Amino acid sequence: MTILRTGGLACLVLLLAACGSGMQGTYEDAMGLSRLRFDRDGSVVQTAALGGVEVRLRYEVEDDRVRLSHPDIDGAALVLTRVDENTLSGPMGVTYRRVAD
Repeated sequence: MTILRTGGLACLVLLLAACGSGMQGTYEDAMGLSRLRFDRDGSVVQTAALGGVEVRLRYEVEDDRVRLSHPDIDGAALVLTRVDENTLSGPMGVTYRRVAD
């Protein structure tokens, strides 16, 4: 019985660790016009330098894909590709580099 409890506890710990493996840090495009600030809670703030627009989005990570979605608009999403831990690649050749943790 102790082995089952220990095994169950180990599985729960691994599951919780996997859920907490979100991204964190601030990424900026090469021209400095757009920033993405990721928090481990699954939220990301997108800031556009032109016009001072700031939008809070949700994100999900699956393999090397990072899907950004607006919580109030169903079906609207932006999919980025993780090139490495410091680089994200977006549509139309836009590249975001990590500028802060």
